[in-house]
Amino acid sequence: MISVNQNAFEFLSGWLNSLPDFLHSIQIKNICFDSREVSKGDCYVALPSVANNELDYIQKACDAGAELVICNHSISEKVIEATLTIENVMALSGDILHQQLGSVTNAMNVIGVTGTNGKSSICYYMAQVLEALSVPTAVMGTLGYGKWNDLQVSGMTTLPLEKLHTVLKDLSEGNDAVAMEVSSHGLEQQRLAGVQFETAIFSNLTRDHLDYHGTMQAYGNEKAKLFSWDNLKLAIMNIDDAFTEELMAKTTASSVVTYGASEHANLRFNIDELNERGMKVSFCWKAESESVFLPLYGRFNVYNVAAVVAYGLAKGHELKRILAVCSKLNPVLGRMQQVMGAESDPLVLVDYAHTPDALEQVLKSVKQHNAGKIILVVGCGGDRDPGKRPLMGEISVRNAEQVIFTSDNPRTESAAKICENMTQGLADSYLIELDRQQAIEQAISLASNQDIVVIAGKGHEDYQEIDGQRQYFSDASVAQKAMQAGALT
Repeated sequence: MISVNQNAFEFLSGWLNSLPDFLHSIQIKNICFDSREVSKGDCYVALPSVANNELDYIQKACDAGAELVICNHSISEKVIEATLTIENVMALSGDILHQQLGSVTNAMNVIGVTGTNGKSSICYYMAQVLEALSVPTAVMGTLGYGKWNDLQVSGMTTLPLEKLHTVLKDLSEGNDAVAMEVSSHGLEQQRLAGVQFETAIFSNLTRDHLDYHGTMQAYGNEKAKLFSWDNLKLAIMNIDDAFTEELMAKTTASSVVTYGASEHANLRFNIDELNERGMKVSFCWKAESESVFLPLYGRFNVYNVAAVVAYGLAKGHELKRILAVCSKLNPVLGRMQQVMGAESDPLVLVDYAHTPDALEQVLKSVKQHNAGKIILVVGCGGDRDPGKRPLMGEISVRNAEQVIFTSDNPRTESAAKICENMTQGLADSYLIELDRQQAIEQAISLASNQDIVVIAGKGHEDYQEIDGQRQYFSDASVAQKAMQAGALT
């Protein structure tokens, strides 16, 4: 809700041309984006709904005394005479929220991070590095918002429009920058309208969300929108990803920096050594080269760190100083997160990998860190892209010595049916245990202290969604208890 207390025509003339004369006779107290907040004399802005139930919300707002309704042209019915239909209500709402809340993203560097995998890690590492470089930085994304070590859980990658702007205003107090995950859903639904991005970062593009976008091209087109944002200053791209060529042709950023293992990257890296503690990596920037030991697992994590290093270099920080901070990075919750146990326990890693590419990257990476067996616990979410299920099943049995297929978030689908989809066409060299807790316990019981147990798919999530109901469940907690129980037997 935004306090206005102004004539509707005068207020809206700052954003819209050719306004109807009837607005001259309307005074509005507040602009509300939630029908539940409307009271007599307010203006209700009907934001587009995925469920297409804007008319229901408009009726509720009118019943509560709305003086004016603003909605998209696509809504043809008028519930009250004082209805203003416009071409793009999200763009208008974003501009109003941005200005009325103090235009905070004009004064704060907003770093938008998009791509299929790595968004959370890049934001999380970015905040740690910039904080150490004396740039107070907040995080917004899947894990929540706030300081990287004190996040407020939101349950969404990209917040609803009004909430997003309200949180940005709060974060602007005490922060000079914010590293924000930018989802394809958020871009398609225009939930980032009015945000002034200073930098856009691209990690990679692999199969995900095709249940929503339909095709990889449509999915990629949504990601590309961030790189043609108005007044974008800097674009940072993974040169090793095939989609980067298309992004480079589309971006309107005044400066572009690439990173990757390719010799054509502006920031080039090479992995010199991998062991059970992490990786030794060398980075080359212009004529300068420095090495660092990263306390992280996986080649993909080097890409995540490289994106952060590239940003720091583009902002004028020294390579040596940036890497000194990277040597002390804290891992991201649910991203190659190690569950601590005794020396006699296997290495247990919890990871959010829920796409074919992410799962394959995780499994290949952990194999490089350890010579023992990989025992994998994995499932697929229900009510989502079913086409990726056999792909993830094949990747699982090809890259792990033992696979236990289980439930993930089946939602309204049958977990047994999802596992059947995942194992379609596979040789009978796997186990199925639909109870996720028992699957994790079984995996740990099968592992020696030379092996690695990978629990994939849910990462940081502390719930399972079954039959439309969420119940508490934490992969890390279940694994921790299973190791403790094993030590007592």
